[in-house]
Amino acid sequence: MKDALAVELEDVPEVANETPPDTLPSIVDAAEFLATPGPLPRELVYGVLHQGSKMVFGGGSKTFKTWTLLDLAVAVGVGEPWLSFKTVKGRVLYLNFEIQAEFFRQRLCAVAKEKGVKLIKGQIELWNLRGYATGYNLILPRISARVQDSDYSLIVLDPIYKLYGQTDENSASEVARLLNAIELLAVTSGAAVAFGAHYSKGNQSSKEVIDRISGTGVFARDPDSILNFTRHEEQDAFTVDATLRNFKPLEPFCVRWQYPLMRRDDSLDPVKLKQVVGRPKVHTLDKLMNSLRGRRLTSQNWFKAASLETGVSRARFYALLAEARKLPQLKQTKQGQWFLRA
Repeated sequence: MKDALAVELEDVPEVANETPPDTLPSIVDAAEFLATPGPLPRELVYGVLHQGSKMVFGGGSKTFKTWTLLDLAVAVGVGEPWLSFKTVKGRVLYLNFEIQAEFFRQRLCAVAKEKGVKLIKGQIELWNLRGYATGYNLILPRISARVQDSDYSLIVLDPIYKLYGQTDENSASEVARLLNAIELLAVTSGAAVAFGAHYSKGNQSSKEVIDRISGTGVFARDPDSILNFTRHEEQDAFTVDATLRNFKPLEPFCVRWQYPLMRRDDSLDPVKLKQVVGRPKVHTLDKLMNSLRGRRLTSQNWFKAASLETGVSRARFYALLAEARKLPQLKQTKQGQWFLRA
Protein backbone atom coordinates (compact mmCIF):
# COMPACT_ATOMS: atom_id res chain seq x y z
CA MET A 1 0.00 0.00 0.00
CA LYS A 2 1.48 3.36 -1.01
CA ASP A 3 1.56 6.31 1.36
CA ALA A 4 -1.08 8.93 0.57
CA LEU A 5 1.57 11.52 -0.16
CA ALA A 6 3.30 9.19 -2.64
CA VAL A 7 -0.03 8.72 -4.44
CA GLU A 8 -0.58 12.48 -4.50
CA LEU A 9 2.79 13.07 -6.13
CA GLU A 10 2.35 10.57 -8.96
CA ASP A 11 1.81 12.11 -12.40
CA VAL A 12 1.30 15.59 -10.95
CA PRO A 13 2.08 18.43 -13.38
CA GLU A 14 4.42 21.22 -12.34
CA VAL A 15 2.81 23.85 -10.16
CA ALA A 16 3.49 27.45 -11.17
CA ASN A 17 5.02 29.73 -8.57
CA GLU A 18 3.60 32.93 -9.94
CA THR A 19 0.80 34.73 -8.15
CA PRO A 20 -2.28 35.27 -10.36
CA PRO A 21 -2.84 39.00 -10.98
CA ASP A 22 -6.34 38.98 -9.49
CA THR A 23 -5.00 37.93 -6.08
CA LEU A 24 -2.47 40.75 -5.69
CA PRO A 25 -3.02 43.17 -2.78
CA SER A 26 -4.51 46.59 -3.44
CA ILE A 27 -2.47 49.74 -3.96
CA VAL A 28 -2.73 51.93 -0.84
CA ASP A 29 -2.19 55.62 -0.22
CA ALA A 30 0.98 56.29 1.81
CA ALA A 31 -0.76 58.76 4.17
CA GLU A 32 -3.52 56.25 4.92
CA PHE A 33 -0.91 53.52 5.29
CA LEU A 34 0.94 55.56 7.94
CA ALA A 35 -2.30 56.41 9.72
CA THR A 36 -3.38 52.79 10.13
CA PRO A 37 -0.44 50.84 11.60
CA GLY A 38 -0.95 47.16 12.27
CA PRO A 39 0.73 44.85 14.76
CA LEU A 40 4.23 43.62 14.00
CA PRO A 41 4.71 39.87 13.62
CA ARG A 42 5.67 38.36 16.94
CA GLU A 43 9.26 37.43 17.62
CA LEU A 44 9.78 33.69 17.85
CA VAL A 45 13.50 34.06 18.61
CA TYR A 46 14.16 37.44 20.20
CA GLY A 47 16.38 39.61 18.06
CA VAL A 48 16.69 36.95 15.36
CA LEU A 49 13.43 35.62 13.87
CA HIS A 50 9.85 36.83 13.42
CA GLN A 51 6.88 34.57 12.80
CA GLY A 52 6.08 34.56 9.08
CA SER A 53 9.73 35.14 8.07
CA LYS A 54 12.30 32.93 6.36
CA MET A 55 15.54 31.89 8.05
CA VAL A 56 18.50 30.02 6.56
CA PHE A 57 21.40 28.34 8.38
CA GLY A 58 24.56 28.27 6.31
CA GLY A 59 27.25 25.77 7.25
CA GLY A 60 29.81 23.35 5.90
CA SER A 61 29.42 19.61 5.62
CA LYS A 62 28.87 17.86 8.96
CA THR A 63 28.53 21.09 10.94
CA PHE A 64 25.50 19.88 12.91
CA LYS A 65 22.89 21.84 10.93
CA THR A 66 20.16 19.24 11.57
CA TRP A 67 20.99 19.10 15.27
CA THR A 68 20.82 22.90 15.48
CA LEU A 69 17.50 23.02 13.60
CA LEU A 70 16.13 20.32 15.88
CA ASP A 71 17.30 22.32 18.90
CA LEU A 72 15.47 25.35 17.48
CA ALA A 73 12.29 23.28 17.00
CA VAL A 74 12.36 21.99 20.58
CA ALA A 75 13.21 25.44 21.97
CA VAL A 76 10.24 27.10 20.23
CA GLY A 77 7.94 24.15 20.93
CA VAL A 78 8.44 24.45 24.69
CA GLY A 79 9.45 28.13 24.95
CA GLU A 80 13.03 27.50 26.07
CA PRO A 81 16.17 29.48 25.01
CA TRP A 82 18.01 28.62 21.82
CA LEU A 83 21.72 29.52 21.55
CA SER A 84 21.02 31.74 24.59
CA PHE A 85 18.32 33.69 22.72
CA LYS A 86 14.89 33.79 24.35
CA THR A 87 12.06 32.20 22.38
CA VAL A 88 8.28 32.44 22.41
CA LYS A 89 6.40 29.17 22.72
CA GLY A 90 4.63 28.10 19.55
CA ARG A 91 3.52 25.00 17.67
CA VAL A 92 6.19 23.51 15.41
CA LEU A 93 6.17 21.28 12.32
CA TYR A 94 9.45 19.58 11.42
CA LEU A 95 9.70 18.07 7.93
CA ASN A 96 12.48 15.49 7.94
CA PHE A 97 13.48 14.56 4.39
CA GLU A 98 16.78 12.85 5.16
CA ILE A 99 17.09 10.88 8.40
CA GLN A 100 15.47 7.50 8.98
CA ALA A 101 12.61 7.79 11.44
CA GLU A 102 14.17 5.73 14.25
CA PHE A 103 17.45 7.65 14.11
CA PHE A 104 15.48 10.89 14.13
CA ARG A 105 13.65 9.63 17.22
CA GLN A 106 17.01 9.13 18.95
CA ARG A 107 18.12 12.65 18.10
CA LEU A 108 14.90 14.23 19.30
CA CYS A 109 15.09 12.26 22.54
CA ALA A 110 18.71 13.34 23.11
CA VAL A 111 17.97 17.03 22.49
CA ALA A 112 14.90 17.09 24.74
CA LYS A 113 16.75 15.26 27.53
CA GLU A 114 19.76 17.59 27.35
CA LYS A 115 17.51 20.66 27.45
CA GLY A 116 15.70 19.19 30.45
CA VAL A 117 12.26 19.29 28.87
CA LYS A 118 9.51 16.73 28.39
CA LEU A 119 7.56 17.03 25.17
CA ILE A 120 3.80 16.82 25.43
CA LYS A 121 1.18 16.42 22.74
CA GLY A 122 0.56 19.47 20.58
CA GLN A 123 3.99 21.10 20.87
CA ILE A 124 5.95 19.60 17.96
CA GLU A 125 4.70 17.55 15.03
CA LEU A 126 6.99 15.54 12.77
CA TRP A 127 6.54 14.65 9.13
CA ASN A 128 9.07 11.95 8.23
CA LEU A 129 9.38 12.16 4.44
CA ARG A 130 12.61 10.30 3.73
CA GLY A 131 12.07 8.66 0.35
CA TYR A 132 9.35 11.12 -0.67
CA ALA A 133 11.49 14.18 -1.41
CA THR A 134 10.88 15.67 -4.83
CA GLY A 135 10.97 19.03 -6.57
CA TYR A 136 9.69 21.93 -4.49
CA ASN A 137 7.18 22.86 -7.22
CA LEU A 138 5.47 19.51 -6.64
CA ILE A 139 5.69 19.03 -2.90
CA LEU A 140 5.45 22.53 -1.40
CA PRO A 141 1.87 23.12 -2.65
CA ARG A 142 0.87 19.81 -0.99
CA ILE A 143 2.61 20.83 2.21
CA SER A 144 0.85 24.22 2.11
CA ALA A 145 -2.51 22.51 1.67
CA ARG A 146 -1.88 20.23 4.65
CA VAL A 147 -0.72 22.94 7.04
CA GLN A 148 -3.47 25.49 6.36
CA ASP A 149 -5.39 26.37 9.52
CA SER A 150 -2.94 24.31 11.60
CA ASP A 151 -1.70 27.29 13.63
CA TYR A 152 2.01 26.49 13.31
CA SER A 153 4.48 29.11 14.50
CA LEU A 154 7.53 27.46 12.94
CA ILE A 155 8.03 25.06 10.02
CA VAL A 156 11.44 23.45 9.48
CA LEU A 157 12.44 22.07 6.07
CA ASP A 158 15.45 19.79 6.51
CA PRO A 159 17.47 19.60 4.32
CA ILE A 160 16.54 22.09 1.62
CA TYR A 161 18.57 20.39 -1.12
CA LYS A 162 16.12 17.49 -1.00
CA LEU A 163 13.57 19.89 -2.53
CA TYR A 164 15.78 21.01 -5.42
CA GLY A 165 14.40 18.59 -7.98
CA GLN A 166 15.72 19.99 -11.28
CA THR A 167 16.79 23.27 -9.66
CA ASP A 168 20.32 24.41 -10.47
CA GLU A 169 21.67 25.98 -7.27
CA ASN A 170 24.02 28.11 -9.39
CA SER A 171 21.12 29.72 -11.25
CA ALA A 172 19.89 32.90 -9.55
CA SER A 173 16.51 32.73 -11.29
CA GLU A 174 15.90 29.09 -10.35
CA VAL A 175 16.90 29.55 -6.70
CA ALA A 176 14.76 32.71 -6.57
CA ARG A 177 11.75 30.64 -7.66
CA LEU A 178 12.50 28.08 -4.94
CA LEU A 179 12.72 30.79 -2.29
CA ASN A 180 9.54 32.44 -3.59
CA ALA A 181 7.76 29.11 -3.10
CA ILE A 182 9.11 28.89 0.47
CA GLU A 183 7.97 32.46 1.06
CA LEU A 184 4.50 31.53 -0.15
CA LEU A 185 4.49 28.67 2.39
CA ALA A 186 5.35 31.18 5.13
CA VAL A 187 2.62 33.58 4.00
CA THR A 188 -0.13 30.97 3.64
CA SER A 189 0.71 29.18 6.89
CA GLY A 190 1.59 32.27 8.94
CA ALA A 191 4.62 30.38 10.28
CA ALA A 192 8.30 31.16 10.16
CA VAL A 193 10.11 28.77 7.81
CA ALA A 194 13.66 27.69 8.67
CA PHE A 195 16.05 25.57 6.61
CA GLY A 196 19.74 24.81 6.23
CA ALA A 197 21.99 25.44 3.23
CA HIS A 198 25.44 23.96 2.70
CA TYR A 199 28.66 25.87 2.13
CA SER A 200 30.70 25.61 -1.03
CA LYS A 201 33.77 23.40 -0.92
CA GLY A 202 37.06 24.55 0.57
CA ASN A 203 38.12 26.63 3.52
CA GLN A 204 35.69 29.46 4.22
CA SER A 205 37.83 31.84 6.29
CA SER A 206 39.14 33.73 3.25
CA LYS A 207 35.65 34.22 1.81
CA GLU A 208 33.19 36.90 2.76
CA VAL A 209 30.13 35.67 4.64
CA ILE A 210 27.87 36.39 1.70
CA ASP A 211 29.95 34.10 -0.53
CA ARG A 212 30.12 31.02 1.71
CA ILE A 213 26.80 29.35 0.91
CA SER A 214 27.12 27.13 -2.14
CA GLY A 215 25.61 28.18 -5.43
CA THR A 216 24.05 31.50 -6.32
CA GLY A 217 24.20 34.42 -3.89
CA VAL A 218 20.39 34.51 -3.73
CA PHE A 219 20.56 32.15 -0.72
CA ALA A 220 22.68 34.76 1.06
CA ARG A 221 20.38 37.69 0.24
CA ASP A 222 16.77 36.58 0.06
CA PRO A 223 15.93 35.18 3.55
CA ASP A 224 14.91 37.60 6.29
CA SER A 225 17.31 36.06 8.80
CA ILE A 226 20.61 34.48 7.74
CA LEU A 227 22.89 32.71 10.21
CA ASN A 228 26.23 31.50 8.89
CA PHE A 229 28.16 28.97 11.00
CA THR A 230 31.86 29.01 10.02
CA ARG A 231 34.50 26.79 11.60
CA HIS A 232 36.55 28.46 14.32
CA GLU A 233 40.22 27.74 14.94
CA GLU A 234 39.12 25.94 18.12
CA GLN A 235 38.01 22.33 17.68
CA ASP A 236 34.22 21.87 17.39
CA ALA A 237 33.63 25.62 17.63
CA PHE A 238 32.02 27.96 15.11
CA THR A 239 31.66 31.68 14.53
CA VAL A 240 28.08 32.75 13.84
CA ASP A 241 27.54 35.76 11.56
CA ALA A 242 23.97 37.06 11.43
CA THR A 243 22.47 39.06 8.58
CA LEU A 244 19.07 40.31 9.72
CA ARG A 245 16.58 42.27 7.63
CA ASN A 246 14.16 43.32 10.38
CA PHE A 247 16.35 43.49 13.49
CA LYS A 248 19.21 45.67 14.61
CA PRO A 249 22.66 44.29 13.72
CA LEU A 250 23.90 41.37 15.80
CA GLU A 251 27.61 41.18 16.50
CA PRO A 252 29.30 37.89 15.50
CA PHE A 253 29.44 35.35 18.33
CA CYS A 254 30.79 31.85 18.88
CA VAL A 255 29.17 28.52 19.63
CA ARG A 256 30.70 25.20 20.56
CA TRP A 257 29.37 21.73 19.76
CA GLN A 258 28.75 19.74 22.94
CA TYR A 259 26.68 16.71 22.00
CA PRO A 260 23.78 16.92 21.41
CA LEU A 261 23.57 20.73 21.45
CA MET A 262 25.36 23.71 20.04
CA ARG A 263 26.04 26.05 22.97
CA ARG A 264 27.05 29.70 22.96
CA ASP A 265 30.64 30.29 24.09
CA ASP A 266 31.49 33.94 24.68
CA SER A 267 35.03 33.07 25.77
CA LEU A 268 36.00 32.58 22.12
CA ASP A 269 37.03 35.33 19.70
CA PRO A 270 34.66 35.30 16.66
CA VAL A 271 37.42 36.65 14.42
CA LYS A 272 39.63 33.58 14.81
CA LEU A 273 38.31 31.41 12.02
CA LYS A 274 39.97 28.20 10.94
CA GLN A 275 42.66 29.11 8.41
CA VAL A 276 44.50 27.40 5.60
CA VAL A 277 48.22 28.10 6.01
CA GLY A 278 49.56 30.41 3.35
CA ARG A 279 46.17 31.28 1.85
CA PRO A 280 45.93 35.02 1.12
CA LYS A 281 43.15 37.04 2.73
CA VAL A 282 40.66 38.62 0.38
CA HIS A 283 40.34 41.86 2.35
CA THR A 284 43.42 43.74 3.53
CA LEU A 285 44.23 46.75 5.67
CA ASP A 286 45.03 48.78 2.57
CA LYS A 287 41.56 48.16 1.15
CA LEU A 288 40.00 49.20 4.45
CA MET A 289 42.00 52.45 4.48
CA ASN A 290 41.01 53.21 0.89
CA SER A 291 37.33 53.03 1.82
CA LEU A 292 37.89 55.81 4.41
CA ARG A 293 39.94 58.26 2.35
CA GLY A 294 38.38 61.71 2.22
CA ARG A 295 35.69 60.77 4.76
CA ARG A 296 34.93 61.07 8.45
CA LEU A 297 32.94 58.04 9.54
CA THR A 298 31.89 56.30 12.74
CA SER A 299 32.85 52.63 13.02
CA GLN A 300 29.36 51.56 12.01
CA ASN A 301 29.20 53.89 8.99
CA TRP A 302 32.73 52.94 7.98
CA PHE A 303 31.73 49.28 8.00
CA LYS A 304 28.66 50.08 5.87
CA ALA A 305 30.79 51.98 3.35
CA ALA A 306 33.48 49.29 3.23
CA SER A 307 30.88 46.55 2.94
CA LEU A 308 29.19 48.24 -0.01
CA GLU A 309 32.49 48.89 -1.77
CA THR A 310 34.34 45.64 -1.08
CA GLY A 311 31.83 43.16 0.41
CA VAL A 312 33.88 42.84 3.61
CA SER A 313 32.10 40.97 6.41
CA ARG A 314 31.40 42.52 9.81
CA ALA A 315 33.80 40.13 11.55
CA ARG A 316 36.60 40.79 9.06
CA PHE A 317 36.02 44.56 9.18
CA TYR A 318 36.38 44.75 12.95
CA ALA A 319 39.43 42.50 12.84
CA LEU A 320 41.06 44.90 10.37
CA LEU A 321 39.92 47.89 12.43
CA ALA A 322 41.73 46.47 15.46
CA GLU A 323 44.92 46.44 13.37
CA ALA A 324 44.23 49.87 11.88
CA ARG A 325 44.02 51.50 15.31
CA LYS A 326 47.80 51.07 15.57
CA LEU A 327 48.45 53.14 12.43
CA PRO A 328 49.65 56.71 13.12
CA GLN A 329 47.70 58.18 10.19
CA LEU A 330 44.35 56.90 11.52
CA LYS A 331 42.69 59.39 13.87
CA GLN A 332 39.36 59.60 15.67
CA THR A 333 37.35 62.69 16.62
CA LYS A 334 35.68 63.18 20.00
CA GLN A 335 32.41 62.31 18.27
CA GLY A 336 33.84 58.89 17.35
CA GLN A 337 34.43 59.58 13.66
CA TRP A 338 37.47 58.01 12.02
CA PHE A 339 39.55 59.87 9.44
CA LEU A 340 42.97 59.70 7.82
CA ARG A 341 45.43 62.46 8.66
CA ALA A 342 46.59 64.27 5.54
